[in-house]
Amino acid sequence: MDELITLEGASQSEQIIGSHDFCNFSNITHHEHDEQSIRIVWWSNVAVLPIIALIGLACNLLNMAVLTSNKTARRIPSWNLLIALAICDSLFLIFATLDVTPLSIPSLAFSTSFNHFYSRVVLYIRTLASTFYKSSVLIVVAFNVERYLCVVCPLNSHRWCTSRNSKNAIATAIFVSFLCSIQWPLAYNTIRCFESNSNEYYYVILMSTNRALQIYYRTMDYVSLFAFNVLPIIALLYMNSRIIFTLRRVVDEDSRRDEETKLSDGLIQNETHNNRTMRANAMLFAVVFMLFFCVGPQAPARLLFDIYGQYHPTAILYVCLSQQLVFLNASLNFCLYCVVSKRYRTLMKQTLKKFLHKLEGVDRPFQISLKQTKSSSAHVTSLEDPQANLIQNV
Repeated sequence: MDELITLEGASQSEQIIGSHDFCNFSNITHHEHDEQSIRIVWWSNVAVLPIIALIGLACNLLNMAVLTSNKTARRIPSWNLLIALAICDSLFLIFATLDVTPLSIPSLAFSTSFNHFYSRVVLYIRTLASTFYKSSVLIVVAFNVERYLCVVCPLNSHRWCTSRNSKNAIATAIFVSFLCSIQWPLAYNTIRCFESNSNEYYYVILMSTNRALQIYYRTMDYVSLFAFNVLPIIALLYMNSRIIFTLRRVVDEDSRRDEETKLSDGLIQNETHNNRTMRANAMLFAVVFMLFFCVGPQAPARLLFDIYGQYHPTAILYVCLSQQLVFLNASLNFCLYCVVSKRYRTLMKQTLKKFLHKLEGVDRPFQISLKQTKSSSAHVTSLEDPQANLIQNV
């Protein structure tokens, strides 16, 4: 995510990052007139990303409502991790949208008042967006580690897969992610410059001239790329492969035991076990595939960013696409880890029914209050719509 946020849609305040002529705005005119790149960036940052963010926020808020409003939901394995994942994904979508969208809107990008405010907070917004993005990746890894221990090491899993360890894993993920994201305000400076054409002062964000800070930023950039984009995919592929192998072995042993005992329902049990195994395998492959498809392109995007430069149309197009995939990953975690569970779907239906009943109570407050007595209820149903009795029975 770091290399994507750096691009910022080739916007006004970010286009002179790394320029040696700190306040020479004439150096960026050839970038500003690249209409194709500007159009691609505008559609990505102003149209597509906010829509994905809104959908993702709605899904994650529904996830949190389901997991917190039902007492039985607390018995779902990895409940703490699911809640933390939904919160981190939601906060990432909020701060990442605040980071990439405003400077792609011309009326805001060239506003002096907005520039004076935004240039002072954008590095901290970027730090928070990067922190929650990395926390989400680490929580996904922790979720799969817990599942790996429960399947591969079931005898010892009760000692490791506890609520306390889940909370410690969440706290550690956020802390490590913050340490790997703090380079933004440390390695960049906000400088006040005078623009002669508009006769106005603007603030621009430039990398520090301190050589040590430049090396620190570059090092953290590649460490983050490997630790939060490449390594998690490898770890999930290994753990889920072991889980699939273990589940298949358990199913084969059960089938062999059924055949030996010659139970009358052996074929039915075998078919049930096979169906469950196929669903489990499909979900495990989906976890690896989604992380590979949504997070994996970060590495090639970073290489294109270095080879072609941040203003090359190919690099801009690929970075915009990979950025959309990162947003999509934060939105689809809800579906992948919750909706595929039959138990969770039941809880979600119950939550939606409760919410609809509350809305119905707001729309018909007199009906609810009068239903407390038999005589008043009879008068109300006789005067209302013929479908009132059906609504009450529901």
